[in-house]
Amino acid sequence: MSVLSKTETDVQKVNRMEVVPVTRVSENADDFTLTVELPGVSEKEIDLTLERRTLTITAENTAQSFKDYTLTLAEIPEVRYRAAFELPERVDTAGIKAANRNGLLILTLPKREEVKPRRIAITAG
Repeated sequence: MSVLSKTETDVQKVNRMEVVPVTRVSENADDFTLTVELPGVSEKEIDLTLERRTLTITAENTAQSFKDYTLTLAEIPEVRYRAAFELPERVDTAGIKAANRNGLLILTLPKREEVKPRRIAITAG
């Protein structure tokens, strides 16, 4: 059977699966950067919550549909992403920032001022 001649009932519907997204954490003197891969997910489909010191990320990609077109083949799975991170005490939770760029959720987790390295001046004498 040709792909183009399939009917809607012939198309296998893929169930939404739940996965833990791929992540990367980097650190510098001022903050941590948490990068989370969320392909096919817009910022409206991402839910970030912070309860005590647990940062929870949930997101879902949604298959795009087009008016006046019939779905004939669905190979891109609909996915629910879920991850939770226990933040260390040295993170200033009030200053967390998030951006979604090209399928990457980038979170900046600033360090509290009292834990940042500082230079100590030496006086003569």
